[in-house]
Amino acid sequence: MGLPIVYNLSGYQSAEALASAEDYADIYLPDFKYSDPSLAARLSKCSDYPAMALQAIAVMVRQKGFLDAVSSPGGFPATKGVLVRQLILPGKVENSINALTSLFVEFGPGLPLSLMSQYHPVLQQTDEDLNRRVTQEEFDTVLSHAEALGFEHLFVQFPEAESCQNQVHPQFLPDFERANPFAAASN
Repeated sequence: MGLPIVYNLSGYQSAEALASAEDYADIYLPDFKYSDPSLAARLSKCSDYPAMALQAIAVMVRQKGFLDAVSSPGGFPATKGVLVRQLILPGKVENSINALTSLFVEFGPGLPLSLMSQYHPVLQQTDEDLNRRVTQEEFDTVLSHAEALGFEHLFVQFPEAESCQNQVHPQFLPDFERANPFAAASN
């Protein structure tokens, strides 16, 4: 068996686009970014994101099922399925809580879920919350909600240590001011 083809998606896909991908995709990694249509409109110019993304994830799950690594002995390697990602945004805990609740209601406790804390502001934002990283308290609130709902397969990206939180360019964030933006920053 060859390596699985992984599609990293925003979640904002049409059923037609997913039908075209079905024969080629083995694993889908969709985001479920927003539960709040007004937040989706403000940050991504798509107020229909919550409904569209839930429909798209449903199509992905019908095509591939849940990520098989969560049900196989030893857990990995994954060969097919869906793992949904939810990026916790600073100051937007209610959005994440509602997103997790929506996913739980639609797909149940077996849905593999990745909680991500990696948000890092790069440019100045008009929404002041988005000019900082996610706090430990915000992260803990969302994680506690996911656990209270009963998600059985959580992949968790814990926030970086405080010393890393304040770096202008964390280790894995490209710096487009450099000739080679993806090269590790020199000490």
